[in-house]
Amino acid sequence: MKPLLACACMAGAMLAPPALAQQSDATDSLGSVSSENPFGRDRNVSVLERPRPDYTPEPIQLGALEVMPRIAVGTGYDDNLYAQRDDRIGDGYVRIRPRLSINRPSPNLRLTVNGELDLLRYFDRASENATQYNFDAHALYTIARDTNLSVTASHGRYSQERVSPDSPTNAVHPTRFTITDGSATLSHVFNRLRVRGVLDVENRNYRDGRTPAGDTVDQDFRDHTTVTGTAISEYALNPSIALFLAGSYNERDYRTRIGPVPARDSHGIELAAGSSFELGRMMRGSLRLGYLQQNYRAEQFHAVKGLLVRGELAYFMTPLVTVTATVDRSVSETGVLGATGYLKTTATLRADYELLRSLILGVSAELEKRDFQNLDRNDDRWTLRAGASYLVSKRVALRGDFQRRSQSSWGALPGREFIDNRVSVGVTFSGL
Repeated sequence: MKPLLACACMAGAMLAPPALAQQSDATDSLGSVSSENPFGRDRNVSVLERPRPDYTPEPIQLGALEVMPRIAVGTGYDDNLYAQRDDRIGDGYVRIRPRLSINRPSPNLRLTVNGELDLLRYFDRASENATQYNFDAHALYTIARDTNLSVTASHGRYSQERVSPDSPTNAVHPTRFTITDGSATLSHVFNRLRVRGVLDVENRNYRDGRTPAGDTVDQDFRDHTTVTGTAISEYALNPSIALFLAGSYNERDYRTRIGPVPARDSHGIELAAGSSFELGRMMRGSLRLGYLQQNYRAEQFHAVKGLLVRGELAYFMTPLVTVTATVDRSVSETGVLGATGYLKTTATLRADYELLRSLILGVSAELEKRDFQNLDRNDDRWTLRAGASYLVSKRVALRGDFQRRSQSSWGALPGREFIDNRVSVGVTFSGL
């Protein structure tokens, strides 16, 4: 029997991904065009998963350590920096992203440390400049042949984009915030049955902004700590199909709030059942259905609840073309005053084409629907993207990227409506 499903993303299957709202462009992923296979099956590989030994950067060996330095340098133009419907203001920018990864491979204890600095500088609009960074460390300890413990810690500072629904429109600078996160995952395999437990603690701290007149734009009310526990069990019916059950419970504690609007303290659950599967050599995927609910301590805040849907389907149209569809429905926190949060439903369709061994083209379309709670507002946001990655050598990769985002909003208190276009090019250097 093949190894039981090892879905890396399932450790956080019941968690909503953090909405960092960082600018995306040709420096994303430091020019990488590869990704881990989240399904643990290898009858076929996608365009982005396919090994390319001739173009894969090789780490520097320093004794028992593997060191990989990288730097991505890019430039681009954004035609609507402030996400306005009218009076659009555009500007060009330069972005520099150095990154250093240190890995200690070992059959029993694997250690990894990463650090990245993200410098974003605009030509004319210095108020939009951002200095972001992130550090993370990961340890994978093999306790026994069928038992593993994974521990991860990270800390980063980020700048929220103007297109985010949580970005205040009257602030001179984009909102700055930090995220500190720690998680531990314990997994054990009993023949065909695999069980996993995950504990995650995340703290977010937002910095107050300033208006052009110098008044404070309060963002402290968004500071909170989230503690989430998740349990997952998977059973492999055969090498191609596995069934799973997953459940999570979270506590979200906000800073004590003084004023007419109380803190958004809450607790919630997510319950789901689903399957991961491989259909011959043409498709593989994962789908989970369930129920989600977030209850708020303050009586004036209504509970957020509804259907949970998460899934991914990869279709291998040809060995050189991969089409991937994803869907996700979860509860997200928000910085919009008067709303407790919003129910977010995201659907994405992506196609990747390996035109040459060293040239990969990609296009994608995403629709994100936001249903705000305790506030009469609904947003629809479309993101269209096209890009190309050209692998010059093991050490050099070129990339071009175009992104178009649009948002419509309606209700008694609608948000902004806008169209934003961004084009960029970049180069990544890896190794020495």
